[in-house]
Amino acid sequence: MQRLLISLALVLVCCHGYALGPPIEACVEMFPLDHGADARKDSSPFTMTINATSYSPGDVIKVVLNTSEIYGHYFLEGLFVQMRPVTCLNTSVGTFSIETGDDFLKTMDCFAKPASAIAHYSHEHIHDRTFYWTAPSTANGHLYLRATVARNLKNFWTNVFSDFILDASIPNASPTTLKTCAVRSKQTSGVSITTSSSVVIFAALVVLAFVTKLTN
Repeated sequence: MQRLLISLALVLVCCHGYALGPPIEACVEMFPLDHGADARKDSSPFTMTINATSYSPGDVIKVVLNTSEIYGHYFLEGLFVQMRPVTCLNTSVGTFSIETGDDFLKTMDCFAKPASAIAHYSHEHIHDRTFYWTAPSTANGHLYLRATVARNLKNFWTNVFSDFILDASIPNASPTTLKTCAVRSKQTSGVSITTSSSVVIFAALVVLAFVTKLTN
């Protein structure tokens, strides 16, 4: 029993980083504060492709995230995706869904909007993933997919974008005039661990204290 409790505590401490996906606090900046590292500055080995260049209300767009061809099979362990407006507002547009039987991905309710983001649910080595985005009932201007992708705890990219998805209700729109918004790439010095991680560590400490009491 004591060994079991100690093992549980160690699992809680060691695996709190991103095993069950990003905390809700990460929805705005999409930056993994509890990874203890800056984002990679080089080009991401991951790409997001979409099967549409524009959208109308209610449209469903297929999204495929995979490794760039020059890298071969370059696995990922973490993923966080939102559909962002080109106006750079901190919000996610539309809803996401995953394929039946996918045990790596889950939807998240960012900005108090149901299924407004896609995130990982486990940290298996995954080479590609397919999911779907459904446009809202009213047009929201031009959009693009923004993702943070982690190969492991210390190696992640916050600059993974899809092509622009144009609002079909806006005439004469051109993707050449659009730009992606700035993303966070660095840890803030002295950043405290996110709330969800703090709760996990506290739980681990409680377990260890209980084990210590049993052995005394």
